[in-house]
Amino acid sequence: MGKHPGHDSSKSFNERTGASRVVRRLLRLGHQSLAVTLSALLFLQPAIANAQSVSASTTAPAANQPGVGAAPNGVPLIDIVTPNASGLSHNKYDSFNVGTQGLILNNFKGEVGTSNLGGATPGNPNLNASNPASVILNEVTSGNRSALNGPTEVFGGRADVIIANQNGVTCNGCGFINTPHATLTTGVPNIGADGSLSGFTVNGGDVTFEGAGGNFAAAPGAVDLFDVVARNIHVNAPVYGKTIRLTGGASQYNYATG
Repeated sequence: MGKHPGHDSSKSFNERTGASRVVRRLLRLGHQSLAVTLSALLFLQPAIANAQSVSASTTAPAANQPGVGAAPNGVPLIDIVTPNASGLSHNKYDSFNVGTQGLILNNFKGEVGTSNLGGATPGNPNLNASNPASVILNEVTSGNRSALNGPTEVFGGRADVIIANQNGVTCNGCGFINTPHATLTTGVPNIGADGSLSGFTVNGGDVTFEGAGGNFAAAPGAVDLFDVVARNIHVNAPVYGKTIRLTGGASQYNYATG
């Protein structure tokens, strides 16, 4: 009684209930997929940050802003700025970090050469009208600390390398290739009247060795002289080198004499 011929109200109710369950299930799956997507994005954030681990200063004069890119094989590559008459290439950064794959400082004058880290790599256009640098100064002028987790290579002519960051430097597997003299410092660089690097004014900051420490003795990363100049120095991991000088405390440091 009351039923229309050919129509089962019970079946219709079940169909509606089943459809409701399907909708709820799809919504749950949608939420789970969204959670997985968000987790993946959060997981990728460190990789994205690492890809942007070196950035030239946005406030420094153009003559102190290096070119930041990558070698053909993907290793980060810095076209250092044109050196002055004293052979000093003074590069300023907002951030300067080295990942485990390493970093190349392009000091090669020519079309294409072979980098230890980058393989076949184009020369530095900033050297077209000058000789390669003899001293490559890398100064961080922002509030960002530097993390050095791999080797820094001078591609081309051998040159001294300085990484100067008042905020501090952490070395965990750091090293250098094709440099006779490497320096990590928390001092402010002092440039002499002749354009040469005369030294550093050290007031604060720390250089810390942790994890894998640093190896400055083994080829291809053998360094003749490795200097650390900082207010505080923490050696919590092995550090190997031919000649290592640690200079702690506030000081006016002379680059030529140590």
